[in-house]
Amino acid sequence: MSEEAPPSAPRKRPHFEPIRFGSTLRSGGMILYGALVAAMAGIAGYNYTVQGQPAASVYVAGPAIGALWFGLRLFMIMGSRK
Repeated sequence: MSEEAPPSAPRKRPHFEPIRFGSTLRSGGMILYGALVAAMAGIAGYNYTVQGQPAASVYVAGPAIGALWFGLRLFMIMGSRK
């Protein structure tokens, strides 16, 4: 037999309450998506009016579609009931 002591039982992990970031993440997401919508709409408008790109150009349609997409995401965040 060896002189070593038997291994002790594993310790239980301490119980911590989860940190709730619900309202913080929601408001942060709304600010982020709102800024993205404004920036992409501004880029599309700038390319169309100042640069003179056609409306079907990828330089106008791309940011415009992105602004619509992030606007939809913003609408979905605002409408969530959590």
